[in-house]
Amino acid sequence: MNKNKGASSRPALLYGVHPVVETLRAERRRIREIIIARSRDNRIDIEGMPVPTGIPITYASTDELTSLTGSPHHQGIAARTEPFLYADVTEIVDRARELSLMVLLLDGIQDPGNLGSILRSAECLGVAGVVLPKDRAVPITPAVEKASAGATAHVPVARVVNLVRTVEMLKKEGFWVYCADARGSREWNSVDLTGTIALVLGSEGKGLRRLVRERCDDSIGIPMNGRIESLSVSQTAAILLAEAMRQRNASSTHLSE
Repeated sequence: MNKNKGASSRPALLYGVHPVVETLRAERRRIREIIIARSRDNRIDIEGMPVPTGIPITYASTDELTSLTGSPHHQGIAARTEPFLYADVTEIVDRARELSLMVLLLDGIQDPGNLGSILRSAECLGVAGVVLPKDRAVPITPAVEKASAGATAHVPVARVVNLVRTVEMLKKEGFWVYCADARGSREWNSVDLTGTIALVLGSEGKGLRRLVRERCDDSIGIPMNGRIESLSVSQTAAILLAEAMRQRNASSTHLSE
């Protein structure tokens, strides 16, 4: 990853078992200090993950951790780290080609829980990387990292000034760009998602912006059979990414026979 792209000099404060453990496991982001609640077992072994020598470990009360992290959901552990390291879009494009994985673009996700859930699906279901706009969208925050269950330690995330230009760049690079839309012209399970594909998802309330939708090559819809008219953006992401993984696995099995 580009260690200077989008990073600030201010340290970050992760909280929750999975974000801390996965950041330790990934070894791509320096941890400066680990803070553990005194109510936890005073092991310096975090969920079976030995803490590397040289990382200071301090103890605090549960209330102190809540005050420090700004959340009661810290699970008794926090860590001071380097700022989150954003990737460059070109790195994600190269990774997509190398691993035959999809690129995921998010048009204005505002809720940290939604973004974290999408990043968790992206890591578990195989995505080359995720692209976020810099404006009118939540960045990678400690709350996002907690909601991602540590996925941010593994899946590359880029931030761009103009998502429309990024869509156009991907098309020039040979990607077929789909957008998810409730009124999509193609049904979700009838689209070939095994090629050089990028998928764009809209924001929670307004969905895709018009210019972004118009730049996409085609749209994918998920038919609704219930009384509720739509899925959340994180649910849509999980369904489409799972379908893409199913198709890749089926294609790989077919080629190996």
